[in-house]
Amino acid sequence: MSRYSALVIDHFDHPRHSGQFEPAADVIEGTAGRVADGVQFTLSARIAGDVIADVRFRALGCPHCIAAASWLSERLVGMSRQELTQWHWREVAAALEVPTDKRGRMLVLEDAVRALGQQWLQLL
Repeated sequence: MSRYSALVIDHFDHPRHSGQFEPAADVIEGTAGRVADGVQFTLSARIAGDVIADVRFRALGCPHCIAAASWLSERLVGMSRQELTQWHWREVAAALEVPTDKRGRMLVLEDAVRALGQQWLQLL
């Protein structure tokens, strides 16, 4: 049985910024993973100038996945596109104490962040 850190339990029980923005000129979206594989992340962000003004997420997966997306949604606000493209999955894995066997799912989250960055390029 997996043990969950207090931070995982908090974000799983009380997810921050869950949902999705309606399509708009200042909204970008990045998705990675597949439902059939048991993990999928969709990040939706509202851009204001050169930074992310607000974020929403949808996540399918284990409690670590839900908690990781919630945790990340708080950190993406205020990031520039360059900061977004430099974000690495190890940050969330360390913060949430994600076990080694679940870290591949954090790579999928990083892929969603990269997809968000690609959408931002198209917005420019």
